[in-house]
Amino acid sequence: MNTATKIAAANKKKMDDLTVGLCALTVVGVSATAAPPFWPATWGQAPSIGVVVLAAGLAVFLALHTRYWWRSLDEAAQEAHKWAWWWGGNLGFIVGGAAVVIAALNGVDLLPARVPHTDTALIALGVVAAFAAQAVGYGVAWCGWWMARR
Repeated sequence: MNTATKIAAANKKKMDDLTVGLCALTVVGVSATAAPPFWPATWGQAPSIGVVVLAAGLAVFLALHTRYWWRSLDEAAQEAHKWAWWWGGNLGFIVGGAAVVIAALNGVDLLPARVPHTDTALIALGVVAAFAAQAVGYGVAWCGWWMARR
């Protein structure tokens, strides 16, 4: 077996182990219903401890999965992702932010009618709009990077 095959097999084994761990956390998340003892009362009703454990486990799983995925990419693919995220994400954020500001200044109702028009809803809309604009910009830049080099 060559070195690349050994590394790929080791990464697959690590991912399989992570998946088993995530499945175990899912079982805990579904079955544990007690409230966490550390939840501040000012935050409202506490989720079950199972949901907290599941969310923390999912965050760790995603971070480790991303690490293994990133290391499995070759240098060209890594460079494409970095370039696309920098240029596409930033330009998408600028264009998307400008579009939201222009729409708001022109009186466009940015929230659906069934959503209460509160500060919290508008902040959530801003976060989602910023992420969506960055993701679209990233996708366009990533495709452009590969098309320019093929």
